[in-house]
Amino acid sequence: MLQTLLKTAALLTALSLTGCVSYTVTGPLSAPPHPAKVSSPRTAQIADVSVAIPDTNDATRTAISRSLTHQLNQYVKAGGYFKDVTEYPVRLGENDVVLKFNMTSLKGHRAPHPAYIPGALLTLTIWIWVNGPIYVDSFDMAGDLAIVDRNGKELAAAKEQIKFEHNVGLYGREYWSPVMGVKKLNELVSTLLDNATAKLAQSQLKEEQK
Repeated sequence: MLQTLLKTAALLTALSLTGCVSYTVTGPLSAPPHPAKVSSPRTAQIADVSVAIPDTNDATRTAISRSLTHQLNQYVKAGGYFKDVTEYPVRLGENDVVLKFNMTSLKGHRAPHPAYIPGALLTLTIWIWVNGPIYVDSFDMAGDLAIVDRNGKELAAAKEQIKFEHNVGLYGREYWSPVMGVKKLNELVSTLLDNATAKLAQSQLKEEQK
């Protein structure tokens, strides 16, 4: 009896080591999931990405901003959203635009699945080996995008938030690396660009019809 209790205590200790962890999802961004739905004849520049994430210091925000700004330059070029994409200090032409991304949430969180420990104990760990859920990965991605002319006048804007939860078992790819966070960041960026460039095209059409 004592031996059984000791084995159970040891198993509980091992299972409890899978604690919660929070992190910031910053990429890497992959290729756009589809070509631009609306391709603008303008040339664009990506402004330094604004990072308005609570509980982060200035150095961390600066590092995230630099990383995302570089990635978004490549992303916007690859997606064909604009005729061309230039980088500062190239001067803006009369019809050129600036893309101002503001990231307000890039949260990733991993926690043990509520059924994991009781399930693993009741099935003598069979739960784990048959790929029962061990973790719950949750993501909260939010941001906005403003497209402005060279004088700072806003021409179009978009705002988006994506919340997502995903169960992770031992045999899932996400067990070792929470790749769903990168997919959701890609989805956020793609949605912002699709919506903002569509509004830019509508705004331009209205101006031409005046």
